[in-house]
Amino acid sequence: MRVGQGEFAQVAVKYAGDVITGTIPACLQIKQACARFIRDIDSDEWVYNAVKVDRVCRFIQLLPHTEGQLAGQLIRLEPWQVWMLAAIFGILGHDGLRKHNEVLALIPRKNGKSTLGAGIGLYMLVADGEPGAQVYIGANSERQANFCFKPARLMSLRARGFEARFGVTVSAGSITRSDGSFLQRMIGRPGDGSNPHCAILDEAHENNTSDQYDTMKTGMGARRQPLLVTITTAGTNTAGPCRELQLYAEQVLAGIADNPRLFAAIYTIDKGDDWKDIECWKKANPNFGVSFGLDKLENYLSDAMARPAKKVGLCTKHLNVWESSASAWVNMAQWDACANAPPFNEVVDRGYRAWLGIDISTKIDITAAVLLVELPDGKQAAYPFMWLPHAATQANKNAAMYAAWADDEQIHANEGDAIDYALVLEQLQKLRSQFAIQSIAYDPWQGAQMAQSLSDGIVPVYEYKQTFTQMALPMVEMEAMLATGKLSHPDNPAFNWMAKNICAMLRSEQMRPVKPHGQEHLKIDGMVALLMTIGLSVVDAPKPAQLWIDWLD
Repeated sequence: MRVGQGEFAQVAVKYAGDVITGTIPACLQIKQACARFIRDIDSDEWVYNAVKVDRVCRFIQLLPHTEGQLAGQLIRLEPWQVWMLAAIFGILGHDGLRKHNEVLALIPRKNGKSTLGAGIGLYMLVADGEPGAQVYIGANSERQANFCFKPARLMSLRARGFEARFGVTVSAGSITRSDGSFLQRMIGRPGDGSNPHCAILDEAHENNTSDQYDTMKTGMGARRQPLLVTITTAGTNTAGPCRELQLYAEQVLAGIADNPRLFAAIYTIDKGDDWKDIECWKKANPNFGVSFGLDKLENYLSDAMARPAKKVGLCTKHLNVWESSASAWVNMAQWDACANAPPFNEVVDRGYRAWLGIDISTKIDITAAVLLVELPDGKQAAYPFMWLPHAATQANKNAAMYAAWADDEQIHANEGDAIDYALVLEQLQKLRSQFAIQSIAYDPWQGAQMAQSLSDGIVPVYEYKQTFTQMALPMVEMEAMLATGKLSHPDNPAFNWMAKNICAMLRSEQMRPVKPHGQEHLKIDGMVALLMTIGLSVVDAPKPAQLWIDWLD
């Protein structure tokens, strides 16, 4: 093996060897990438240049961390990062140009991917010997682009002597040099005409189109050794361009597709691995034990096991496993433990405060209402009321269940082939007379007429849409109520069935309720009505300032 004497060049080779032998836990794709790296070093086709490796590594290690406990301290590259930089910058053709002009780096959160991306961007701006270098950090939004741009900007300002040594001017939106070189953000769809030397596409899993990727790759044609870096975690857009790029990269690593110019480092777990196994987490998180410890892992795992909707975020962001954007939401063990609501006849006509949520269906489907009652012990009890036409108990995928529930009076089935909304309104008006209803919510899709019938100018009636904005808060609140036992229900089998069915559609840090994909017969109407009532009760809760009045006095 022909390896130079450089310190970092040796570290990279050792890391690759330890991955191949199993000394370092790694998934199949990383093992394939390391084997490919060693083959390149041994090949007569390529030259492993230790000087180039050491140069880029030493450059990045002169930059400071910009946040967290290490803020202000100089970066110390871990072996896996040295290996990546060695593969990208140290393997050259006999013409002295880099082998790789494209990089796919799937690196989970909390492993320093933005710091590494910022370091690469700065190196390509000031130290790669490219006149008029244009460096772009691309993302869907300014917030996303700042994950990489902000540390690059702060590194430029805080690295001792950096501005003077490289003649850079650092502003709020760019880093520039007198020769016309610049590093700046690229938000959304880029225009034509750019001539990038380097483009770093951060959090590319959120891209619905390949516009940034295509424009940057096409614009690099005039550069001698450009670099296109896609650095991201996995996500939920399994049909998007980022997932497509990963599948192609996996074919390259496996030797099925031939693309010597693409370097891929895909840190994930293997097929069949248990996402709850700590050893599997070591495969996906190369900084395990450095910036990512056992305490964080235990918190993530306990949270995901208690709140099933969290599993999607955990697997995509921390294990690089692509998931559907919707996943089972209710922790059924917690739900079952909360089946202890007082019998309805014990709470009726007591004047208890309550909230009412209504999910009106089409005439042939389930209509659901939920009454959320505030009990004297501070807990809240959810009582479901559900209606459907008798015809649905005979010709429907759920007919047998519906018929059994109707016979047990767990759900109301009126005669005919359509819901009798007069019976629904009669029951809702009765509830209004039996409880101190604080407010009423309805789904505007079918509920406007019913809402108008319930509105009397005394009890507020609100339109409640099933959007991320309106549903995120009550979903988080319901998770907390179930976990602490502050929500109870009467163990209605139809209500329980809907709790099993409801999924959470995730977007960033928000969620909304949906049915399982492609399973329209799995109803969630009762759960939607419950979430509306919880949303109302949170709005009607005492304001924080009121809670402190006695203490301040």
